[in-house]
Amino acid sequence: METTQVRSTRSARKKEVYERLFGALGQELKSDVTLAPYTTFGIGGKTAFFYRAAKPQTLVFAVRTAQALKMRFLVLGGGSNLLVNDAGFKGLVIKNESDDILVSGNSLTCQSGALLEDGVARACAQGLSGLEFAAGIPGTVGGAIRGNAGAFGESVGDRLTKAVVLTPAGDIKEVSPDYFRFAYRESRLKRTGDVLLSATLQLRKGESARIKGRMAENLKKRRESIPWKDKSAGCFFKNVVLDGKKISAGLLLDQVGAKKMHQGDAKVFAGHANILINTGAASSADVKRLATRLRRKIKDKFGIKLEQEVVYIN
Repeated sequence: METTQVRSTRSARKKEVYERLFGALGQELKSDVTLAPYTTFGIGGKTAFFYRAAKPQTLVFAVRTAQALKMRFLVLGGGSNLLVNDAGFKGLVIKNESDDILVSGNSLTCQSGALLEDGVARACAQGLSGLEFAAGIPGTVGGAIRGNAGAFGESVGDRLTKAVVLTPAGDIKEVSPDYFRFAYRESRLKRTGDVLLSATLQLRKGESARIKGRMAENLKKRRESIPWKDKSAGCFFKNVVLDGKKISAGLLLDQVGAKKMHQGDAKVFAGHANILINTGAASSADVKRLATRLRRKIKDKFGIKLEQEVVYIN
């Protein structure tokens, strides 16, 4: 059991860190903010500190401040594809709200906090084709690049021509697509800790009517299998690649009766076996236990180890 002296010491340390952060970041800094409302899963405890960064400059400053104080930090975009621990995050969460989008010729340059669907809509309005596959994909451009988001055989990384990142050393530099080492739902940002500041996507001229038509068709397909009214983090596991062939994780899960499974208020979505939903007050522990059971079923039946696509914030 935690003693009064230990609690007092921790409280004093937190107050000291808050004062140092407040001195640097000012009134936008908050403490003890519950993260669940900032995620599409609706799950997650409190973060020790919370800061909204409205511009790239403030995003950079906040990250550098955390680095200087040697404290954990998390850059939070749209909150999709995330499962936050019930115990919260013992560090600084930086809410990325840097969301300007600039059109130049056939290129779309998006700040990393811009919603991907806003980029898709802007491209359509300008008669630019190439992002129709992303219609309906939630989250920000930063999150999409980090996880190389995609659908219908296309990925955001396919469109990237250049980007600006903040490195773990605190340097800002412009990089080419090769820097990211894109793979299926992967980029080096997941491993290195680089923070994306902006991304330039190369598109092509097209007819607005045809672009809108393809967007509507893709959106219709997504809505047939995605829970729009339920809280979820999207597809929970990555599809499996064996001998160069991609096997749907949802199809495998369907074959082991996943759609009938639940754990507390965490449940497998009836329309797609690879999506877990929060039906009310699901905890991260509920989701983790359900995911473990699903992995075990797949391992026992097919000898395949499912890899999680949703990022767990511990």
